[in-house]
Amino acid sequence: MQILDNEKEQKIMPLFRLAFRPFFLAASAFSVIAMVVWALFWAGLLGNHQLMYGNPVWWHSHEMLIGFTGAVIIGFLLTAVQNWTGNPGVRGKKLAAIFGLWLIARVGLLFGQPHVIWMIIDLSWIPLAAYFLAKPIIERRQWNNLFFTPLLILLTLINAAMHLNSLGFAQFDQHQLTLALVTVISVIVLVVGGRVIPFFTWRGTDTAQITRPEKIEWLALIPSWLLLLNVLLPVPEAINQYSLPALFLITGISNLVRFARWRTFSTCKVPLLWSLHFAYAAMIVGMLLLGVHYAGGPVGYSSALHFITVGGMGGMILAMMARVSLGHTGRNLKVGRIVIAAFAIMIACVLVRTLVVMLLPAMTLNGYIISAILWAVAFGIFTIVYFPILTKPRLDGRPG
Repeated sequence: MQILDNEKEQKIMPLFRLAFRPFFLAASAFSVIAMVVWALFWAGLLGNHQLMYGNPVWWHSHEMLIGFTGAVIIGFLLTAVQNWTGNPGVRGKKLAAIFGLWLIARVGLLFGQPHVIWMIIDLSWIPLAAYFLAKPIIERRQWNNLFFTPLLILLTLINAAMHLNSLGFAQFDQHQLTLALVTVISVIVLVVGGRVIPFFTWRGTDTAQITRPEKIEWLALIPSWLLLLNVLLPVPEAINQYSLPALFLITGISNLVRFARWRTFSTCKVPLLWSLHFAYAAMIVGMLLLGVHYAGGPVGYSSALHFITVGGMGGMILAMMARVSLGHTGRNLKVGRIVIAAFAIMIACVLVRTLVVMLLPAMTLNGYIISAILWAVAFGIFTIVYFPILTKPRLDGRPG
């Protein structure tokens, strides 16, 4: 970066110098609020007519997948594209506009009632972010990274279907829409995780480089994409009853083969690494359990799904935000005990929401409440610890 660029950078509020800053911080804080509200609802302290867009179950699934997870994905991709292409990432007023739309939508869907205006606002921020993601990729002809853009548009289309449901304009299968959202995000997590976790592990453990053999990568990714197509396309039920469980199982097994090469045991002394490995493992377990569920096995849909959403996505997000925030603000890649505690609390959150609910059905309601509180504590720790990191300039004085 030229000195002139750095001078311009210093005039931008630190929070809006790169996308990871506002989206990581605000998404984390929002998830704390969302989980506290969710716990209050299950504890009987919040009626259906209060908050949550008039539909608590719809709101919970929508906001945790679109409002929270979608925001973190946007923050990560709009930051990573700068490294991929060498072009400056979106920042300043343009970034503030994307973030502002996201924030207005979150407030509206929490305190308001279903209305077209909230739908329009909530359907605007992801396509806008997709434009700023695609532009430098196309300019640099990095076609291997362009696939993220149609995935973001796909998220927007599913988001639109969910809003049309809430407004009563359509009657899409809500279960299918949620599964589609989870699958799209899962593919993003599997692709990104497969790229960065071996690299982070190699550098963080100071061991030999972890290679990514092309055959194993294709073995893991092809079933993932086929699973996504199976969930999105109108597959006849006569075929779907076999293809869906088979693809979940094959995706889980093939990614387990991929994961087995990443030297997980070497990460035991590095919290920023074992937290990533745990999250990827939880994603795999969730895939396998959903395969068993759709095959007619004794596994509940909700518990299997939450291995992916809480363990895989939530765990991956917490670990990735903790690492990326340090690296992109010029800090050493080490965390203190309180952040390590947040990682441990997140693991407890996953186990309570899945294994406890599965093995002790009488604890289901308490499991919902306790896991929501544990999530709020884990991400509350991140929000407090990383607030000064994400709102102040880089330590080395560089842009970003």
